[in-house]
Amino acid sequence: MKGANRLSGVFCLAMANAGSAQAPIESHEEFSCTSGPVMRIVSIYKRESGACRVDYTKDGKTRTLWMSKTDYAYCTTKALSLVTHLVEAHYSCKPKTVEQVPTR
Repeated sequence: MKGANRLSGVFCLAMANAGSAQAPIESHEEFSCTSGPVMRIVSIYKRESGACRVDYTKDGKTRTLWMSKTDYAYCTTKALSLVTHLVEAHYSCKPKTVEQVPTR
C-alpha cells in the first residue's frame, strides 16, 4: 500500500503541474523510473488543442504508446497505469515537469 500512497502524491503533483503553465505550446510531464542501473522514462505531452501522447523510453529507445486528439485525461490515466506497473515491478519513479517544447 505504501507504493499506492506514493503514486497518489505523484499523480497530484503531475496534475497540478499540468495545469500551472500559461498557454504552453506543448507541456511535458515526465516520470523517471529506476531499478538499480536500469532506467525507464514515461512522458506525457499535451498540446494547447487538448491533444496528447504518452511516450515510453526503454533501453534508449522511445516509442509512442498512446495518443488522443482531445482527451488529456486518457493520456494521464494510461501513463499513470504504466508508472504503477513499474512501481509494482520495484522501480522507483519520480515525476518532473520538463520545459515547454515546440510542437512537432
